[in-house]
Formats: sequence, C-alpha cells, structure tokens
Amino acid sequence: MKTEKLWINGMIRRNMEAEEILQDFARETGITGRDFQHMNLLAEETMGMATQLLKDFDGEIWLERTPAGYDIILEADVCGGEDRPAAELAPEGFMGKIAGMLNCSYMFDSPAEMPEDLAAMLPDYMSYGIREEESAPVWAGRWSLSAYRHNLRQRSGSGEKRIEEDELEKSIVAQLADEVTIGIHGRKIRLVISGKVSG
Repeated sequence: MKTEKLWINGMIRRNMEAEEILQDFARETGITGRDFQHMNLLAEETMGMATQLLKDFDGEIWLERTPAGYDIILEADVCGGEDRPAAELAPEGFMGKIAGMLNCSYMFDSPAEMPEDLAAMLPDYMSYGIREEESAPVWAGRWSLSAYRHNLRQRSGSGEKRIEEDELEKSIVAQLADEVTIGIHGRKIRLVISGKVSG
C-alpha cells in the first residue's frame, strides 16, 4: 500500500496536503498512538529537510507500507545551487551530514560525470555510510544510516567520534528512524526514511 505522490519544490510548502495524506495512510494501515506520532515527526522532518537543504528542486514525496512499518520517500531533481551561500549548504550536526549527502547532487550534471574514485573526494563521514564491498558507482545509491552507525562503532575512540555520536543522539531523524538511505544519480536524489511500527 502506498499513498499518492505529493509534488513539492523549494519554494512551496504543502503542509496541509501532507497532513491529509499522512492521516489517510495511518487510517488505512492502522498506525496509531506513539507510532503515529513518530511517523508524523519523521514526515515533518523529511519535508523540512527537503525545503531547507535543497532549496532549488522539484520533487515528490509519498509513504509506502513495509513489512516492519513504513517508508517515507522523497525523489527530487535538483537544479541550480552553484551560487548559493556556503551557510545554506552546511547546517550543523547530523542534519549537516544529510545536507552534505544531498548536496553532492550539485557536483555533477549527470551520472556519467561521477568519477570512479568519488568516495576519495568526499569527507570521511560520507564513506562511513558506505559498505566496504561497494564500488564508487554503486556508492551513489547506497549511503545508509545503519552502515554509518556500524562503521562509527568500529572506529577507535577520538574527539571526532564522540562529536558524531553526540550528533546522532540529538537528531530526531537518527533517533526515530529505523533506517535512512540516500541515493544520488547525477542531479537526481532519492531519500528514504524508514520507520518501524511496534507490535
């Protein structure tokens, strides 16, 4: 089961329509109580994330039922962005890391322009979300919160590690989501935030 796709872009917030879709989805799937509250928060964070971090984009957002709970999916085409102030590209904390991922879509006009050694060009935290066996072309569609957490645990203690762990503790998305995956294909991005339903 999945909802209709809600069109959004960097200039228009469609909170009322999103709320209606969320209510209908919860009613049809039987998601209530704390599970609904968590789903609502994650949906709000996803919408806010898109409009805050991408700024200039056209996309769609929708929900899909999964065996464990639900996915909140955002697919968008980004455009422009090269002349935006650096402050807009770099929010703080864990959301800053998500912003870094999403803003990789501004680096290349097409997938063909992505170099083989893409991972070597990017900050370490990005590679911590990539499984070691994956090649650079696959990397663009495989960053995940679970891999990031796993690789962070494997690192020896350091001030930087403690800062990153603290960022996860303070992030609504990191605390409530069962998984976060980010895919980049040229100027297209796909963000999936997955939530579990109790019982």
